[in-house]
Amino acid sequence: MEKKDLTAADVWAMFAETDRKMQENASQIAENDRQRADDRRFLTENLAETRRVLQENDRKLTEKFEKLGITVKDINSNVVGIGHSNGEAAEEYFYNSLKRKMEFAGVHFDDISTDFKRLKKAPDGRRIEDQFDIVMLNSEAAAIIEIKYKARQDDPKQIVSQKVSNFRFLFPDCAKLKIYLGLAAFSFEESAEKEAKELGIGLLRQVGETVEYETKWVRAY
Repeated sequence: MEKKDLTAADVWAMFAETDRKMQENASQIAENDRQRADDRRFLTENLAETRRVLQENDRKLTEKFEKLGITVKDINSNVVGIGHSNGEAAEEYFYNSLKRKMEFAGVHFDDISTDFKRLKKAPDGRRIEDQFDIVMLNSEAAAIIEIKYKARQDDPKQIVSQKVSNFRFLFPDCAKLKIYLGLAAFSFEESAEKEAKELGIGLLRQVGETVEYETKWVRAY
């Protein structure tokens, strides 16, 4: 194909087209900036309105409680009280079952207690304090059973990472014993069950009027 020389008119036409495209791009950028500014203004206005509604609802609810003679402190105290009551009921329920059997994970134990709590200063100056819900003992092993009203995902890891080492440190007479772990609860999150099995922790759960023991995967620590 024969090469065509550019004329002055061709060059000016190219400049004009480039200028037109730049103006279009500038116009689009300005429109995008305007849209973003509108979006920010919309979010700010809605956030302020949401905050105002929440504050108004909180004020109305507080007024209703005050008319009934109820304070926020009373509500918090009631919630804490319910939590303690649920925990005590669960502990007593599983303690009675274990005391009747005096056995866990196929191991017979001679003693059982809910009175295992101690505070002790570590060599590095830290104060180590822990409480163990139920402890069963014989001359060779200990079973530590932690009680929850509802067992959640992080409970098994917490038992392994904290309870074993703390028990051996706080009760040096038991430091050389094999330690078996159990998690007892009225209900379990599915993830908690899975994690407990992987970590070798036995499960105790309420089934009707009895306690069901799942311990075939339990291992000693």
